[in-house]
Amino acid sequence: MFFPIAFQVLFLALLATFGWAANLQLLSQAGIEVRPILQLSHPPAAHRDGERVGDGLHQSIYRLAAILSGIAFTGWILCAFVSTPEAQTQVTLLTYLSIVIVAVLPQRVVCHTVRMQFIKSLVRIVKPSLSDPVYLSDVIMADILTSCARMLADMCLVACQFGALQVDAICSDPGIIGAILVASPYVFRLRQCVNEYLRAPAGSSDAKRHFANAVKYASSLPVICLSATQKRVAVDGLLETKSSDWALRVVFGLWIAAVAFNSLYSFYWDIAFDWDLGHRPDGWKLSYLIAPATASKTHTASSSSSSSVDGPGESGIALELEQAEKTSETHVLFPADAFNEAPHSTGTSLCPLHWMLRPRLCFSPHTIYYFAMVTDFLLRVTWAMKLSSHIQIDVMAYGGFWLNVFEIYRRWQWTFLRIEKEAASEQP
Repeated sequence: MFFPIAFQVLFLALLATFGWAANLQLLSQAGIEVRPILQLSHPPAAHRDGERVGDGLHQSIYRLAAILSGIAFTGWILCAFVSTPEAQTQVTLLTYLSIVIVAVLPQRVVCHTVRMQFIKSLVRIVKPSLSDPVYLSDVIMADILTSCARMLADMCLVACQFGALQVDAICSDPGIIGAILVASPYVFRLRQCVNEYLRAPAGSSDAKRHFANAVKYASSLPVICLSATQKRVAVDGLLETKSSDWALRVVFGLWIAAVAFNSLYSFYWDIAFDWDLGHRPDGWKLSYLIAPATASKTHTASSSSSSSVDGPGESGIALELEQAEKTSETHVLFPADAFNEAPHSTGTSLCPLHWMLRPRLCFSPHTIYYFAMVTDFLLRVTWAMKLSSHIQIDVMAYGGFWLNVFEIYRRWQWTFLRIEKEAASEQP
């Protein structure tokens, strides 16, 4: 099957885009207002940018993803039928250029609003500022980028195919450059955490939480660096001495420890903070291991402003209502049917507090949350393989591609419960 790395990267990026649109659609149809949670600006009543009046945010993203998918699919089919490598490279380059032009086109056509929101979010994410506010939508977008980290290293190979890079050492194996590209989304997210930590009151529960979150993203960097070191020692024969075996064993042991810490800590963070699960009937919850309860918790960029002009405003992190913590009942918000075509208001129902969940849930049945916890753990451990360049997962037929697909699914699932947690905290 003809499926070169250049088109693997494209289709994975488009899959993540469709996944984000599906997140917004199903959350909206479950009665969750996503725009207020993310503080995204509402489009004007009269659209002049190719978007239809009355479209939801997810509809605009679906339309943009469909247009870009059509371009990518057309280029892939043409590449499969051309006979020479030079012609394939030209068709691939034209496909990439067409997608980039559509994505950054300044004119008010082709879903201009969502394109500009995405570009402005990327600018805020990569901007090396420790004073700007950190928006919840930017946090979620940066986390999505960490799930696409390996695709950034693959772009080195795509650039080599286009002739943009003519360095044999890089084109044969991205090596250190690839490791830097893989680490960059984690560095961006780490910068956000440091920013929030500096803005939080010293010694507060928020400060402890942001510092602990920064440690989580920093723990990804040893996994990437130690993996690159193993590859240089074991594969490239960097140390042609009697000590090379000893050095490899030491590096491998450190890598195993780094992978175990990062995977388990990240899994704990997903459960305890990002999803706010792990509650007990007596009011204690897993997040108290790091950030004990205080009178009030807020997202660093929240509370001062509720309006937004060109992009997202400041969004509060989900708070656990004291009254809900003191009861042994769970208020399950039934969306009736999350796949109905029209959004609707959410009803409430009562049921006993389920083990390891939280007092307020927006989805039913509650087994959804248990399934998410199990798959999140398995896929977090598996994803460490893809972050590690010395593990030759690509020796299997499209092994790296399918590992990326699984990670995109994990992030898609994570995003549902991340936003759901925010919605549950706002219920009266």
